[in-house]
Amino acid sequence: MLGLAVRRVTFPALLVSFALIAPSRAHGYIDLAPTLAKIISDSRRIAVVEVTAFNRDNKALAVKEVRALKGELSSAVMRQQVAAGRESIPRPILQWAAVGARAVAFVSDSSVLVCMGEGWYQVHGPTGGWYKLGADRPDLPLAYYGALSRLIEGVETMLAGRQVVLTAAAHGANDEAASFDLALNRMNIPGLIKVQRVRMSLRMPSTAMAAASAGLIGPGPVGPEDLPALTERLESPDADVRAQAAEDLRWLGDQAAPAREVLAGLLGDASPRVRLASSSVLLRLGSSPERPLRVLREGMDSADPVVRRSAARQAGLACGGAEPLADKLAALLGDDDEGVRVSALQAITLMGPAASRAVAALMPLLDRPEWTIDVADALGRVGPAAAPALPRLTRMLQAQTPTVRWAAVRAMAQIGTEQAKPAVEFLMQALPKATEVEGYNIMIYLSLLGPLAADAEPVIRSTRIKNPVLPSATLWAIRGQATFPWQGGGGFGRGPGGPPMGMMGDGGPDIARLIYECYFRELGPRLARHARALAGGIMDGSAGSVPVWGYRLLCCAPQESRSILVPHLSSADIVMRERAAVALGYMGSSAAGARAAVQAAADRAPTQREKKILLWCLRQIAQTP
Repeated sequence: MLGLAVRRVTFPALLVSFALIAPSRAHGYIDLAPTLAKIISDSRRIAVVEVTAFNRDNKALAVKEVRALKGELSSAVMRQQVAAGRESIPRPILQWAAVGARAVAFVSDSSVLVCMGEGWYQVHGPTGGWYKLGADRPDLPLAYYGALSRLIEGVETMLAGRQVVLTAAAHGANDEAASFDLALNRMNIPGLIKVQRVRMSLRMPSTAMAAASAGLIGPGPVGPEDLPALTERLESPDADVRAQAAEDLRWLGDQAAPAREVLAGLLGDASPRVRLASSSVLLRLGSSPERPLRVLREGMDSADPVVRRSAARQAGLACGGAEPLADKLAALLGDDDEGVRVSALQAITLMGPAASRAVAALMPLLDRPEWTIDVADALGRVGPAAAPALPRLTRMLQAQTPTVRWAAVRAMAQIGTEQAKPAVEFLMQALPKATEVEGYNIMIYLSLLGPLAADAEPVIRSTRIKNPVLPSATLWAIRGQATFPWQGGGGFGRGPGGPPMGMMGDGGPDIARLIYECYFRELGPRLARHARALAGGIMDGSAGSVPVWGYRLLCCAPQESRSILVPHLSSADIVMRERAAVALGYMGSSAAGARAAVQAAADRAPTQREKKILLWCLRQIAQTP
């Protein structure tokens, strides 16, 4: 019998990019995050390990080495304590630790780093025959994050002295907006973690930050150039290869459409994992939903808890395409298998507003300490439809545990509505004495609350934080004045004691632009009134000289922006026609509803110059977002 005691591990709670938290560069422990090369070099033995026993009641796990990647294979069983006392087993371990599940163990003299592919943890020992869970290592996904099979192949390739392309959690990119990810706890939600492709070898630098710029290829685990190879892998005789190929295609979005027919053929595959992954991708592609939904529903009804877990996970990854399954996922929150319950909760969290029918099932779970934070995050992701949960979330603002209080705040900020105003009072009291990171998070929560946070304006103005622009951006999001960020004035464009917009002084990036772009993207429809004002301001000239990035604000209310701009395509004034065409063009695919009107304007354009502008506009609209 396995027995136990230990600490908690986290699943990538990454501070992966500090576009808002550090104006010019990332600071802190992230600078020391090791590369995979460093981890390999520091390991005296590396092996693929397999779970041989897992006792949830005793919180104990046993693994054996099944394949040596570096050094000799050990025959000893590695017994691990994966939770202490009343602590819950960390969710990533709980979801992974089925008998037969595999990982890669990087063994040094006194500790072992275990990579499950999409998650890491560290154990120390052995002491008395047991390895004990170590401190959280949120830095390790910066070394690798992706499919376990690729990690194994990558380690072998690197040990052979060759270069390999692998995936790691994204960090350091100016437009990653990881501050929102951090503030809203997204980095603890599998499926929302951003990854990037990186060239890796044993010759790469020892820290991830140093290696990023030299080895970075691009976002995601695959690119459009990989489509032919992935389509071929869908027909591999190996079920794991087929399933992984389907998973990878999801990252390509609409660019995976040419593989739709092959994916549809896999809905009857003998492997449940292949069927479920293919169904999820097809739903993301907007294919006919009947068969994919049926496959996922059948998976959730399976007698095998491993299949139910996989079905729930794939439903979540289908996002809005799996909306008809929200009731089924809500029912799985009461499943006998804890891993299934966790997978269902994470799926609901991923689906966000599409899972609104699960709100009633989520609310009672707020009263279960081991579920409180994760359920609050799920409700926040659902958004305004989770308003019935606001009274319970308001009570959580008085919790003794800070993490519970902050979970309530971030949920209430995302849900909004008048009942979320208690969160504003909480934030007003917290801001003057907040830590640096809490201060940045508070600005984000207040911006999400928008006009509801109007009472917080004096506190925002009197609070000094290192970022010179964030308070102004927050005030702009809350107040919605007619002044636009690029115009300055009205208290916008700089924070208390900060430089004017765009003037970093050290040759660094235009942090103001990055912050406002991030706000446009993250706040979306919450900035609809700002978008309407901009559309009108473009046409009457009051918006000033709008930068290219400024036009993206129109996408926060695309239909309303189009309704203001499109009539001017028929104006007798060429200046008005060109203003409308340029604005619609910079809206990109968000202006798709105006395509016919733009084409008609191009057909009747009186000059070649005007026709060129309109044809450019059509090309911009046709681009994939």
